[in-house]
Amino acid sequence: MKFKADEIASVIQKEIEDFRGEMQTNEVGRVLEVGDGIARVYGLSAAMAGEMVEFSSGVRGQVFNLEENSVGVIILGDYKSIQEGDEVKTTGALLSVPVGDAMIGRVVDALGNAIDGQGPITATETRPIETPAPGVAGRQPVTEPLQTGIKCVDAMTPIGRGQRELIIGDRKTGKTTVAIDTIIN
Repeated sequence: MKFKADEIASVIQKEIEDFRGEMQTNEVGRVLEVGDGIARVYGLSAAMAGEMVEFSSGVRGQVFNLEENSVGVIILGDYKSIQEGDEVKTTGALLSVPVGDAMIGRVVDALGNAIDGQGPITATETRPIETPAPGVAGRQPVTEPLQTGIKCVDAMTPIGRGQRELIIGDRKTGKTTVAIDTIIN
């Protein structure tokens, strides 16, 4: 099967124009195979990357791989309870966790569920796990230097407090040491 570039471009353009940011919540699919925390699911043709799904066992998962006839789902729970042929429903929601004062001092799992034995979290607000970083103009200016504790780095390559910095190098050259020294200082 050959694809023509102009056909693909027109289909993508139409999808962008028709996009409303709302996910369908009534789609149901079936597990084709499961293993090592990943499930391949057939029948979720309108699922979006990052969308949460719920398996018939109550375990939740996140769509991460959109294929032509199936989707790959990361299983966020006991994957041994999921069998081939199990029903999977889309939720229309992205992975989000509770936020606010109720979270202070609590220990939670990847889904934001309490695992510290202090009962459920009663937060009133949730936020998506993955959000785009604010643009450069929307951030506070970097005005204060960050002292790494390594004089040659501080003199030749000053780092601003709050600035993102990449430490690259070959193995065994001290990247972790630089990072730890910076944290300590």
